[in-house]
Amino acid sequence: MARRTTRGIKKSYVEAPIIFDDEDEPIPVTSKDSDDEDFAALEPAQEEEEDKDEEADMADPTSEEDQAEDEDDEDDRDADGKKNDPSSQPKKHRNTGAGMIQSRKGFHDIPHYPLETRIVTRVYAGPLRRYARYSALRDSMYGPEYNRIKIIWDLEMRWAEFPALPPRYLPHEPQGICPSPWLAPAFERTQEQNAARWYSNCYAKSPEVQQSHLLSSHEGEHLIPQAGGDLVTFIGPWDRQAELRFTQGQSLPITASGLPTSTSEDQEKSSTGWMLDIGSIPLAMGWVPSLVNTKQVLAIASIPFADQEPRKQEDGADKHEAPDAMAEGCVQLWEFTPKEAGKTLARPSTTPARLIRTLCFNWGRPKRLQWCPVPYESVGSYGLLAILTGDGKARIIDVKMVEEGSAPIYEWVQSPVVTLGIDDDYNNKVTCLSWVNINRIALGHSDGSVTLWSIFPRKMLQRVGVHTTYVIDICSAYPSNPYLVASIPVGGCATLTDLSQPSSELTYFPVPAISFQPNMLCWNESMQGFMALYPSSTPNTTIAFLHHRFFCQARSICTGPNTITCISAGTTHPFVLAGCADGSLFSCNALQKLFKQKGEPLQKIKVMEHEYRPIRRPELQGKDSARPVRGAVRILQGFLPEPNDDPRTEKRKELDRKKKLERMKTASGKKKGRPRKNGGTVEDLNREAELDDKLASRVVTHEPLTRLTTIVWNPNMQYSCWAACAMASGIIKVMDLGVQ
Repeated sequence: MARRTTRGIKKSYVEAPIIFDDEDEPIPVTSKDSDDEDFAALEPAQEEEEDKDEEADMADPTSEEDQAEDEDDEDDRDADGKKNDPSSQPKKHRNTGAGMIQSRKGFHDIPHYPLETRIVTRVYAGPLRRYARYSALRDSMYGPEYNRIKIIWDLEMRWAEFPALPPRYLPHEPQGICPSPWLAPAFERTQEQNAARWYSNCYAKSPEVQQSHLLSSHEGEHLIPQAGGDLVTFIGPWDRQAELRFTQGQSLPITASGLPTSTSEDQEKSSTGWMLDIGSIPLAMGWVPSLVNTKQVLAIASIPFADQEPRKQEDGADKHEAPDAMAEGCVQLWEFTPKEAGKTLARPSTTPARLIRTLCFNWGRPKRLQWCPVPYESVGSYGLLAILTGDGKARIIDVKMVEEGSAPIYEWVQSPVVTLGIDDDYNNKVTCLSWVNINRIALGHSDGSVTLWSIFPRKMLQRVGVHTTYVIDICSAYPSNPYLVASIPVGGCATLTDLSQPSSELTYFPVPAISFQPNMLCWNESMQGFMALYPSSTPNTTIAFLHHRFFCQARSICTGPNTITCISAGTTHPFVLAGCADGSLFSCNALQKLFKQKGEPLQKIKVMEHEYRPIRRPELQGKDSARPVRGAVRILQGFLPEPNDDPRTEKRKELDRKKKLERMKTASGKKKGRPRKNGGTVEDLNREAELDDKLASRVVTHEPLTRLTTIVWNPNMQYSCWAACAMASGIIKVMDLGVQ
């Protein structure tokens, strides 16, 4: 019998009891115990056919209509192109596996647990299907309330003409960036008032809550990690790059072509960003949240290059730096001055960036940092900065504002506002952190647990055993769903926990994965979901979107050419930045990718490419200069947009297209007998070679200092098109990516 199809039939989203169906039969479970002798092995042809079906299910799914057409086409024709007789074909029994559940008589009946080992029991069997696209996907994810569906529909139309980079338009314009439509109109102002009230009460009850003193410039400069040499950089257009020599702490404004504004040959020498060398490996960055301040401040946590150099032993002695020397750390605060805002969003000025404050401490190297998302400008503070240090504790520091035009301030922090960590358990360290609201912060621990803390008064409110291994990343869905916390372990399943009801509200993506890279999980307010590396049991380079209502079903957003090392999603727009181990930085419109229609061409763009080469031979050091050279860097930009598709999917589509052409030729009788194999046209061969190169680039290794370590969009409204990109070579590049 011909398989059923839903083409042309209007779907109705009405719950109905699940009944038995010819195409969805339950697995017969016999009462007699099974023996090894009763087990019948599959025939080779049947086993190969099932393997192909499993590979097709794991690939990028196509629409339901395409699947129905392909099935009808294959069932109705045999190898000779003739119609098959349904009565002559034996009925094929289909077994339930991944993505399907057993049939049951009633909707509330619990099906029998399958006893076959080939059946995957950790699956999703909810209302949202993998083949759901566009309107069905939109209604399932954001419905059924009409107002929520209208919000996401308006957001999709708002940025439909911008496939790769965000628009540089104000919020009141039809295509401009906008605050979160999922919140009340005065949410930001209300949060700022509550934060100022909490801040005053905190310091009124504990005036000496944080203790610190200032250092001299000579003492403070020695606490900053030293690079040990200059960095030779090649920047600008690929055909006329300029060679510059960066020293530690130097900053240059750059134009759209990538050249400095002082040496640029462009007629319009307006700045589009800055480049600076911090002389160390940046591990984490964060923009200071602000509502009224014009100058933007970026906090950078970095470690010396020697911390990640391979250890060398000579004569049985360890020549690596002693652990005591790794007890000191610092966080640098850099200030960036914009031009006067006109009818568009703020743009960078030609004023170089400058170091305004350095926070020094002896708690170990800084590993993570994150600002409290609520601004504290009304009380004279940049805000509360949460820092994860090498001793396995999380500390909250109150960072005071710096007077305009003052010299860099070096501050030694003796005791922070609060120190968070579990002291009762042996060797249980804090591994990641995420702010939940003004006075709440969520922490991930090395034993796999997730804790919720109150800052003032200091108290652990909850402790949930979410994972069994080291938690590598954690992220809160602030501001619309602050108590929804997503976490990723080193080994296990990505999990979403509702801390308001942690015992019952918990879900996870049903594919265990191994993750060693931090900065791979972030929340996108516009799309109401998380961006993360696609959870997979095999290495992949795809970014996935996990909606907070359907966290157990991921949707692919962008695929990089090499290992993904960092991800950042915009606060006021749905554009996503992805950094790779080969130094490339990609950008795409995640909302457009989520609601992609069949045949719609989508694009992504390579914003820049960074490449580092160390100096391995001493004779290549600069002898004319007083300072040595530690390496060379080349930064390329000006790439054209490219299709936003997975190379594996493109390869599969190309193979399917060839098979379809061969089947059509055979069916039409143009070729008699067995079809003759040919090499294809030149275009086909070039296309195959291009796809093979894309697939091979995923396993290419690069210099360790070539990778991008962290990326962060600016969360402030007027500067939401600014993005800071940190490279392992020590270069920080702040770019205005807005387009018109």
